[in-house]
Amino acid sequence: MTIPDDMIDATDSKKSQELIEIDGDIDSTFNIPNDANILIISKDQSFLTHGIHKFPAKFFPELPRYLIRRYSKIGDSVLDPMCGSGTVVLEALLNDRAAVGIDIDPMANLITKVKTTPILERSLLSSKDILLQKITEFANSNDIMLPIPEFPYRDKWFRECVLRELAIISASIDETVTHYRGSTRKNLFDFYRIIMSSIIRDMSNADPHCTRTVLRKKVIKNINEGDTLSRFSQQLEHQIEAMMSFSRLYPTLKTKSVSLLAGTAIKTGLDASSIHLVITSPPYINAVDYPRTHQLEMYWLGLLGNGPLSKIKRTYIGTETVYKHEFDELKHYGLPLLDRILKKVYERDPRRSYIVFKFFNDMENQLRETMRVLKPGGRYCIVVGTNVIRGIRIDSHIILTKIAVERVGFSFEKMFFSKLIRHFIKIPRQERMMGEWVLTLRKPN
Repeated sequence: MTIPDDMIDATDSKKSQELIEIDGDIDSTFNIPNDANILIISKDQSFLTHGIHKFPAKFFPELPRYLIRRYSKIGDSVLDPMCGSGTVVLEALLNDRAAVGIDIDPMANLITKVKTTPILERSLLSSKDILLQKITEFANSNDIMLPIPEFPYRDKWFRECVLRELAIISASIDETVTHYRGSTRKNLFDFYRIIMSSIIRDMSNADPHCTRTVLRKKVIKNINEGDTLSRFSQQLEHQIEAMMSFSRLYPTLKTKSVSLLAGTAIKTGLDASSIHLVITSPPYINAVDYPRTHQLEMYWLGLLGNGPLSKIKRTYIGTETVYKHEFDELKHYGLPLLDRILKKVYERDPRRSYIVFKFFNDMENQLRETMRVLKPGGRYCIVVGTNVIRGIRIDSHIILTKIAVERVGFSFEKMFFSKLIRHFIKIPRQERMMGEWVLTLRKPN
């Protein structure tokens, strides 16, 4: 089957179409029309453990919840091969599906693990008391030298008082978890580290709203001694309440299955025809540098190792980290619509042209892997935005649909446009998206 280049109106035309506004949950029996223009007024961005940590381009929970309920049934397996902060994984768990998540980003894996792992209320409350006591002890002592991790430009990113207070929190967490054993010890350790991580960007000197971790002369934060400990204490109270709510609900779930795999989106390691439904949102081309976004948090949590950040970044779909020899010549994809775009971008910026080529090449491989692991008749729902690279519009939803149908063998069912009402981080205006397209593809029986 061949998909015409103009089968779907461009994103800008959606602005003039009638808007379907949905307040909160979407009824799973509601059949969102093909080419519809919807706006979800989210009520659940911080529901249970959903709000434990900021993450760029997070799903509103209502969207994956709708897709899970509409395209799978209780006990089915739901995979997100680029799971980010785990919204799909948590929603699959809460809706009694066997949840499977994969992400090569260590920060994403840790957040997803924490938000889907219940902790007994008595352990949370007793450990909180110990933790706050340890923080007070360390804060009142001038004799103890606490370890502070070494990393590039550390003293530019953080004021001296913030470094000391983060070190106090980190050491207090280490001391606290020694009172526990087995999985409880590990789960508490990860939980408290994520709470600490959730305040690091705001307590640093970095611009809190930029896609990358950067210092800006115009952004001067008013951070004083004691603010970091106070902010952690506030976040601690809030997130313990959220975790207790999740942990109370957990025993009522029918399918208590979460698998966080060590594979990649292109090599999942899953058996063929083993998954009922796949839902994901691929990284944006040239818009969000995930490792750099969380580099300060990962340095503090020890997730980056000793290697350079650029080596890690090369493994991400949508990466900007490429070698010069890779874009010495214009790449041809073999899809006329995409090849025209690659040529236009190449004339302005050969490197960016190759980044676009690599993104779609990686996504074709990912589509093939999804085709392999899906059961016959299973759906693949992809949430993807339109990009602008060097002033040239790239309708990723159309290109991915053509690749999926013409080169991989999926059947196209529908797509609709979901408007965005809030961003965690600011994307440059020329690259900012008004919303995202939701594609539904089906593996033939």
